[in-house]
Amino acid sequence: MNPYKTLLALFGAPAAWTVQMLLCESLTSFACYPHQAPLSAPQWANLPLILMIICVVCLSFSLISGYVAWHLWQQAHRSIAEAGSSNQAIKVSGGQSQFLAMLGVMSSFIFIVAILFTSCAILLVPLCSEWT
Repeated sequence: MNPYKTLLALFGAPAAWTVQMLLCESLTSFACYPHQAPLSAPQWANLPLILMIICVVCLSFSLISGYVAWHLWQQAHRSIAEAGSSNQAIKVSGGQSQFLAMLGVMSSFIFIVAILFTSCAILLVPLCSEWT
């Protein structure tokens, strides 16, 4: 199993969600509170479009990560089935690969849902609002 594909499968979606949170929160904070007083509307008119582009890019990256994880899981599952019980070393190595791939599938699913929920929050919550 390719170690780079395994790393992408395990950490691609969590990294995409982290990037989404960092970029969206930072841009929104700066657009709504650039100086000493908060603004009632963002200083950039196209801020919602920028945020949605970030969300779509992060969602796309996490979907690719999930696809890679699913593909790795299928490969590991096939290699274990083909090896049978004749070669114990291949079976153990395939089991570890299958475990890491399934962990990547589950992680990707969870973070895809998190990215979708964060994207919904951008659409439903006013960007610049007072907390009083």
